[in-house]
Amino acid sequence: MLRIQSLALIIMGCLLVLIATPRHIFAKPLRVGYFKVAPHALPGLQGTPQGVAVEYFRFIAREMQLEDIEFIMLPLNRLLQDLEKNHIDMALLLARNAERVEKFVYPEKAFCVTKPSIAISVSNPLQKVTSVEDLLPLSFHETPGNYHTTIMQDPRLRIEPLAGEDFTRRCYAMIVAGRIDACYQPDHYPIQFEAVREPFVRRVKILYLPDPPIGLYSVFSKASAPLYLRRYEKALDAVKQRHAYGVIFADFITDYKNR
Repeated sequence: MLRIQSLALIIMGCLLVLIATPRHIFAKPLRVGYFKVAPHALPGLQGTPQGVAVEYFRFIAREMQLEDIEFIMLPLNRLLQDLEKNHIDMALLLARNAERVEKFVYPEKAFCVTKPSIAISVSNPLQKVTSVEDLLPLSFHETPGNYHTTIMQDPRLRIEPLAGEDFTRRCYAMIVAGRIDACYQPDHYPIQFEAVREPFVRRVKILYLPDPPIGLYSVFSKASAPLYLRRYEKALDAVKQRHAYGVIFADFITDYKNR
């Protein structure tokens, strides 16, 4: 009888220790997948990621009291596959469409909002896009697996994927060389960022598409959402009250120019 009572006391003591121990000690790292796209996310020194989205997410992570985060850089198509298979817990930035909503768990509010855009040569006479008819004469490159706005879904458009890293810079180089007419991005931040970097300053121009703005989201795997989604949404609300994504982007541009 005494042995049973002693065993019960030991078990109760262990449970009390577990309850009193901070949760993060037992939690696995939050595995955050991202694809390289400046200025949102790109590898820095010793592989540590940097960029506007990375900095913004670190504000959110602190609000969530997350200390252990593992950033994993992947090509976009591989990132989508790994998120579906729960090889990563979260994708740092993804646009939203019906297919992705079926596979992943989206928070209620967007991480940031962007404007779908194209970049063309400054010598191109096109000054404004009002309909798909303006785009039909152009040949486009885009990132494989890219999100298409309504206007870019027109089957008459000539769009070819350009695989590999540094899509925007490589596409700009092809525009300048006369090998392609335009680059399409559903996100104006990379288009603007690369346009202020040499050797493309005053050699490309950016035109917004007549589609609505697009929300970019931090997206969770179905397995990880129950663990993180509610805390993430609460933290995102708090961070949005103190930090504007566009301001961080402007600071990032200024810092880059001053290097």
